[in-house]
Amino acid sequence: MAASRPLQTVARSLAALALAVVAPVALGRELLLTGAKPDRLIVIDPATRSIQSTFHIPGANGSLFTIVPSPDGRIAYVLVNRMESIVGIDLKSGKSVFRADLSRPGERVKDFGGFAVTPDGKELLAYELPVLLKPNEYQVQEPRFSVFNTKAGLQAQPVRSFAAPRRVHMLLMRPSGRSFYALGFELYEYDLHSGKLLGQRGIQHWTLAAHSQPDMLAFWPVSEPTGVFVTPLYSEVTTGDNKVPRTGLMSLDLNSGALDFQDFEDSAALIFSTVLSPDRKRAFGVYSTLSEVDVEHHTLARRKPLDHTYYSVNISADGRELYIGGTMCDVGFYDTATLERTANLKLPDCPDQSLASLRVIQTR
Repeated sequence: MAASRPLQTVARSLAALALAVVAPVALGRELLLTGAKPDRLIVIDPATRSIQSTFHIPGANGSLFTIVPSPDGRIAYVLVNRMESIVGIDLKSGKSVFRADLSRPGERVKDFGGFAVTPDGKELLAYELPVLLKPNEYQVQEPRFSVFNTKAGLQAQPVRSFAAPRRVHMLLMRPSGRSFYALGFELYEYDLHSGKLLGQRGIQHWTLAAHSQPDMLAFWPVSEPTGVFVTPLYSEVTTGDNKVPRTGLMSLDLNSGALDFQDFEDSAALIFSTVLSPDRKRAFGVYSTLSEVDVEHHTLARRKPLDHTYYSVNISADGRELYIGGTMCDVGFYDTATLERTANLKLPDCPDQSLASLRVIQTR
């Protein structure tokens, strides 16, 4: 593992050499972002079902995970380098404009998917899990939140840090920019500037009657276009002597702070990620099937089988089209009115998207 330090040094020296393939991003329309191994950030034009640009991220070290676009849609921040570095790529030039290498000599730091950018685009917040590398042992340290200035360039260092809880895997900024949510086994809200814990609400320690402790896999920080984050969760419901597995949705309104849990079916299909429609009446989820949930009546509306598993789902700003990706090397386009596939885009050389986020941006 110690060999990763020289790689980071090389990465810094090569940062200016990030390559843009195809064409630079034109401003003023809706675009998709995805990532693929070993180092690609891919920009897709959904209107033409084509790849707009492919950018190669220096020092990605064979892995890409969470993608967080800047509020103005000009920069994509990507977690790379085995979850030890966050790189900002300018979507017009393809150049690296930001890099935070979380690890340093004697300390290995991982970020398991949790980072966010403030609504004004000036700061980036990361969830860090540090381990001291001693000659004869690894010493696990307490987790922390670290805040970076997004204008700090390619050797960004934290401007402030504060204590964080364990078992966090997603950070979501509130629109005010004054606080953020840390999502994991529980839901925490922190003041961004002071680091003060403002509130804590149960997820694994929820109080829904007759429900067991829920299970949730939430690694895709999608809240566009509604400002509401939704994710599937699973529990058992006890009725008399029977225990029935149930699938539900957790929804978190980032603006109002409203948190809601609603079952919608006896568990019949696994769902990895979900997105809420712009009218907030439907949610769509993917894994080996494409599922539509009636949010108003808390029921499964429709379900269609897919030709293979997909991890990540997103939706157009007008609510007419779904985009599904992750797992393999294609992005699917689906009509929300019929759940029928309208197009399928294969990525060149068939690279693995794995857990990369599928994000929708509105360029300016």
